[in-house]
Amino acid sequence: MPHSYNHKAFDVGRTSTSGLLSLYCSLVLIELALKDRAASWMRGHLLAQWLTNEADAGLTSLTLQLSSNLAQMKCTDRSGGSSGINLDAYPDIRYFRHESDFPGETTDAQLKLCLELVRDIETVLQGKGILQ
Repeated sequence: MPHSYNHKAFDVGRTSTSGLLSLYCSLVLIELALKDRAASWMRGHLLAQWLTNEADAGLTSLTLQLSSNLAQMKCTDRSGGSSGINLDAYPDIRYFRHESDFPGETTDAQLKLCLELVRDIETVLQGKGILQ
């Protein structure tokens, strides 16, 4: 069941000059692509699990790197504190803690690295015909 409207809308954000918006929209697009090709609806945001299930060594390696780097980036957790971002709960990126607001928290360099890893994942998924 394609979500074409959603794909188009989030693709606009994916190409944003804002690293945070681009990262979030890219992860949404990956999730939509994986869900749209599944035989039945997959609940949640389990990107790490779903990408690893593709059984592609390169994709698994990139997924592990992204998971590790996201865990080093910070967001505001439910208690108002600071915690790492879990790839399987990536919508928490909405509460991203950038060093300009929260000194000592996530830097532009960390954000850029995660975005580069996502671009590499997108390339693999495009090669597999999963993502356009």
